[in-house]
Amino acid sequence: MTAVHTTGVGGSARRFRSALGEHVLIVPFSQVYDLPTRAAAEWDADPARAARTLAALEAPAAGEVALGEVPEPSPQSISLNVSSSCNLSCSYCYASRGNFAGRQPEPMNADTARAAVDRLLAGGDASAPFTIGFLGGEPFVNRRLVHAVVDYSSDLAATRGLDVRFSVTTNGTLLEPRDIELLRAHPFAVTVSVDGDQALHDRQRPKSRGGHASWAETVRRIKPLIDAPGRAKVAARATVTRAAIDPARLFRALLDIGFRDIGLSPLRKSPVGALEDADWPAYLEALIRLATEQIADARRGEPIRFTNLAVALKQLHRGAASPYPCGAGGGYFSVAADGTWYACHRAIGDAEYALGSNAGLSERKRREFLRERHVHSQTDCTTCWARYLCSGGCHQEKSARSAASCDFIRGWLDFCLRAYAELGPAAMPRAIPQVHP
Repeated sequence: MTAVHTTGVGGSARRFRSALGEHVLIVPFSQVYDLPTRAAAEWDADPARAARTLAALEAPAAGEVALGEVPEPSPQSISLNVSSSCNLSCSYCYASRGNFAGRQPEPMNADTARAAVDRLLAGGDASAPFTIGFLGGEPFVNRRLVHAVVDYSSDLAATRGLDVRFSVTTNGTLLEPRDIELLRAHPFAVTVSVDGDQALHDRQRPKSRGGHASWAETVRRIKPLIDAPGRAKVAARATVTRAAIDPARLFRALLDIGFRDIGLSPLRKSPVGALEDADWPAYLEALIRLATEQIADARRGEPIRFTNLAVALKQLHRGAASPYPCGAGGGYFSVAADGTWYACHRAIGDAEYALGSNAGLSERKRREFLRERHVHSQTDCTTCWARYLCSGGCHQEKSARSAASCDFIRGWLDFCLRAYAELGPAAMPRAIPQVHP
């Protein structure tokens, strides 16, 4: 794969070259087109014509919302912070094991959980899927509530003809057979936090009492679900810290356990272990090596197991583009144990992110929150070609953003663009249309 270069036309296009030839990314709405040799030469020779072509291609099509708008959709997804404690003591935990530095001292009760579910299902789009997630701490510390909410929500869904799905993020060490059966019986997205092989995982994710190993317990308890998931979709998520910038090692260890969908998340903001500016080039190089191996597997007809790559390719194929990096404060909220609705599950107890409660949302505060976090409001993002793919990055990690970390994101997306262009008929770019003056 060869180097990528930009056009000079207002940051609206990203020219790049793959083994198959020249291509162009139209930045608004993330459209990827082939650019045959003659068209590329004409593009370079006549900037005015290129600008006219771009203006036509970047305009919203039927059904597309202008990227400058601040949307205020009805919430379709919530996460319930059902637990305020955890049986592990991960060194980098943003939630202080679920109590958020004392701001969530007690677990959620059944009345609060039901009220949150009622609010979600009453206000959302009944023709679209709803998702109810479980977080903590470790959600299965409060397993009784998890089971009760799934039963309650499923009954409401059946009565009202709604599509209600579930998600849970768990360390896996507390799973019991009845929990496994619950996850199998319902449409659950199960994310298991596992930091690679036993030595690395046990160092980063020790048990809370005595510092004993947790990896073996996680593997033993999650294996039955991996082997027979039922309706559940099981994925592993590993946190990459400065202690082990080795994506391939983590990935292969998780593949050996039996996981078939594996995602890696670099630690960007933490008192311990966060990647620093000097680390990002090495991490990018290692990530691309792993992804290149996965692309080679894909060429042999095997599925891509590395979800960072798989998701990026799918987003490019469907022209995904957004002024926001996630649904925080838009279609997604996280409900604290006291019933307060926060824009993000990492911000429990932060007044800036508190946008309402089970009684309703503050539309004024929500509108301000979304306007301030729109990518067009991020002055260092407005001219970046990756602005509608990266969307400014996680709101919670904004203070950790740097030139080096942004270069990492652009480097990764450059690689994904070339991979997308080269992967074959299922993901081939479209031929660029002729746009006349």
